This record gives sequence, structure tokens and C-alpha cells, in this order.
Amino acid sequence: MVLEGAGRARTVPARRWPLPRVTLWYELAAVAAWIAVIALTAAGAVHGLHPAGPAAAPADETAHHHVTPAHPPHGAPAPGTVGFGSLAMWTLMCVAMMLPAALPALAHVGENSLRRCRQRAMAGFAAVYLTVWTGYGALLLVTAPLWSRPPGHAVAAGALALAAAWQLTVHKRRALRDCHRSSPLPLSGPRAAVGTVRFGLRHGGACLRSCWALMAVMAAAGGGGAMLAWMALLTGIVMAERFAAGPGRATRLAAGVLAAAVLAVALTPAAA
Repeated sequence: MVLEGAGRARTVPARRWPLPRVTLWYELAAVAAWIAVIALTAAGAVHGLHPAGPAAAPADETAHHHVTPAHPPHGAPAPGTVGFGSLAMWTLMCVAMMLPAALPALAHVGENSLRRCRQRAMAGFAAVYLTVWTGYGALLLVTAPLWSRPPGHAVAAGALALAAAWQLTVHKRRALRDCHRSSPLPLSGPRAAVGTVRFGLRHGGACLRSCWALMAVMAAAGGGGAMLAWMALLTGIVMAERFAAGPGRATRLAAGVLAAAVLAVALTPAAA
């Protein structure tokens, strides 16, 4: 396109369609994970880690409601299952809640990789990052019989209190600072793959140190609409800490919100 003015002509490049964001597919994956979790929750297929089956109820209460082992109460996990039903469900929730927080790191990997290697490098980083969170989920699943013995609302209140306290520690601030750090990445060859894996482990470990207490709340949450509300609240906290101009202020505000949630659960056990 040619523009004329001041006695001379100058050429202006034609406007091009904006290129899609390098993280677009991962943004869509997070949205799809949210849709899947909502659909599974509506179908009654998602439960908390706290055992709420017939074995947890007193014998006289079970008899009063005529509950048999073959027909557990509505919303309770089926016999032989623990928590969300499987580690795959936990991973799906991590994709919905934690993958959005890794978008800046994914963009860093994509923008610092050769075009022909970009998608492979980003997929490798995402796989390592989610493996870190899947390992944490496996730990919670294995240890669930130890920490889930008290009533469900007591476990939820304790998890919320722990998360609120962790928000105010120096360890949380250091971990959050590490979440915002990038790492130089080699462009090609085996060193590029090793660098991507190392960055995924470093970033995933920093995010785990920062948000382990928040995700422990999800482990203590029950199923149904209440679980989706906890997911939305905790995802909002994670996103605010990751993308706010002042993450320290967002962290302190989150501590106050979590402390208020402790009171809400303590006064209204059904909120758990």
C-alpha cells in the first residue's frame, strides 16, 4: 500500500492477520479440562479424597438409612475407590487448574525453540510439568487413609488453615519468585531436549512448592458443586499470584480469603 504526503510517497506494509499465540493449544486444553471436570461432576463421577462411604458412618446411622454395601450413599465413593476415583482424574484437574499458570513458561519454551522443534519442546515441557503434579497427587492418594480419618469438614478446615498459613511464609514468597524465573534454553540438538526437561522440572518444582497447600485443599474437598466452587476459588488465587503486577499483595489477599473460608467451613460443615 502506497501513501502520499509532504511531496513524496512512502510504502506501508500491508496489514497481516495476527499470528495465533504460541500457547493457544494449551489454553484450549485447559478449557477442555474444565469442561470435562464439570461434565464428570454433573454425572456424579468426581468425589473428594475424604472417605465418605458406608464404612465411615456409624452402624446405627447406616441401619437407620437402610444403606447396604452394594448401594453407597449418593455422592460417596464406590467401594474400593479412593478420592477422585483415579490418578487420571487428579491429572485432569491439574490440567484445568495449574496448566494456565504455566502458560508464560510454555511461551518462553516456544519462543526460544527453533520453529521445527517448537511443538515438541513445548509438549515435553508440559509433560514434565504435569508429571510433577501427578506425582504429588499420587502421594496424596497413597496417604489419604492417614489424614482423612477425621470428619470431612474438619479435614477441609485444617487444609484451608494450612494453606492460609503457608501463604504468609518466606518459603511461599521464595517459591513464587522462582515460578516467575525463566531459564536459557539451547536451540537444537540433545542439549535442547535436556534443557527443556530441566526447565520443566525446575518450574514444576517451584510451582509445587508454591501451591502444594492450595492443591491439598482440593484433595480434602468433597464432590459435587462444592468441589467446583473450591476449584474456581483456588484457580483464581493461582492465576492472581502468577499474573498480578504485585504477586506479594495477591498472596496476602489470598491468605485472608482462605482464613475466611476456614471460618465458613467451621460454622457451616456443608460448605466442605
